[in-house]
Amino acid sequence: MNVLIVGFGTAGKFYLEILKRFNHIEKIYVFDNDIKNIKKSKYYEIINFDINKILTKKIKYAIVATPSNLHFKYAKILLEHNINVLMEKPFVLKLTDAKKLIYLTKKNKLKCWVAFQNRHNLAIEKLKKVIEKKEIGKISLIDAALFWCRDFKYYQVGWRGKYKSDGGVLSNQAIHLLDALVYIFKKVKKFNFLIDYNKKKLEAEDLIILNLVHSNEIISSLKATTRANNNYSSSIDVIGEKGRVLVKGISLNTFHKFKDNNTIQDKKNSEDFESGSSVIGAMGNGHYKILKEFFNSKNLKSSKNLEISKNLHVLDIIHSVYNAARNKKNTFLLVKKKQSQLGI
Repeated sequence: MNVLIVGFGTAGKFYLEILKRFNHIEKIYVFDNDIKNIKKSKYYEIINFDINKILTKKIKYAIVATPSNLHFKYAKILLEHNINVLMEKPFVLKLTDAKKLIYLTKKNKLKCWVAFQNRHNLAIEKLKKVIEKKEIGKISLIDAALFWCRDFKYYQVGWRGKYKSDGGVLSNQAIHLLDALVYIFKKVKKFNFLIDYNKKKLEAEDLIILNLVHSNEIISSLKATTRANNNYSSSIDVIGEKGRVLVKGISLNTFHKFKDNNTIQDKKNSEDFESGSSVIGAMGNGHYKILKEFFNSKNLKSSKNLEISKNLHVLDIIHSVYNAARNKKNTFLLVKKKQSQLGI
């Protein structure tokens, strides 16, 4: 089996390390727009993105890890030529492009999945089961947070932090938190938000507080920023009538229960992503699990519903927020010196 990596930046190199773990892969090909700067290696062969040449290599699977605005371009060409595609997030920027890719997957009976790897984390799997079994009763509130650092150097890469080519903290970093909220607590029907911009550094937002009302009337709040001085732990804190559970960690990788107001880590449903002893860095084992299933030619479906056709709602939410922000439709009321019903 031969595999192609399209885009050989940070994400592409990360996927290479994962692919080395698959013994049945015969050949790995890599392509990047900056192809002159790819170093030669015994682990892969450098290739130009010439679809006719690619077809001669008998490639069945491709990973698209380019800048966000190029995902659609390469995925479309690959799907048109019967090559299965795994895409980094956000899988596309335009809703119309997503629909075009979905059409091609159905027409050619192919896989086109998005790498929402946190769905494979033990902690996320456990949280989903706890909610489905109603172990902590009716949900009162969900508080999700992501406080990461993306410095000026990070945004100096031309395509980052711009709405045309990438978006901001919501569409890039916090999309994994948003995905987890939709995946576990169902679709969103209403929202409001507070959004802020560091205009000296980038065009798109780098801070957002997003309040969501899910279709089952559960209320969740997502707070995210890339202004932190470090990459701090992300979290999903769930308050129910009968208890409280917490998922946290750099990649939502540890599960915690509460007893007598004390936090107790459930080690059986937690993974150590920080030490790097059993996984490749802080991103965990999720990508490996996705690829293992992705390479299974017997099944077009993902056990974690990673087909892009099943993940349009996350994209819908992001576009709804950005449209509202652009049109200044989010309502904030002024604080006035006027008595309410309080105390009366």
